[in-house]
Amino acid sequence: EREMAFVALAKNADGTTDTMGVVRAVADPDNIEAEFAIILRSDLKGRGLGRLLLGKMIRYLEGRGTRRLVCDVLRENRPMRELARSFGFQVVEAADESSIHYVLELDTPSAGSSD
Repeated sequence: EREMAFVALAKNADGTTDTMGVVRAVADPDNIEAEFAIILRSDLKGRGLGRLLLGKMIRYLEGRGTRRLVCDVLRENRPMRELARSFGFQVVEAADESSIHYVLELDTPSAGSSD
């Protein structure tokens, strides 16, 4: 109930499937914050698949009422840092000397809303 994963698959001509990428998120018990991780097949990086998967996860979490999405990104992972910034993630603190902690406040339905 607190975990979700979206997997991008490609069907081959022989009927087998290849995993192209995965995004996973785990929410805390109160559904205040979820941490995510994303992994893509190396030959598909920079083609928009990460953006697609992360966007899907953000929409899913917003629909569940999760308030915040967080991740730690290695300082050397420039493409992931740029992807996080493009979605509006803010740097909150350095997780340690090798990584950066990012936070995105999600647009969630307000409690008690009659809509």
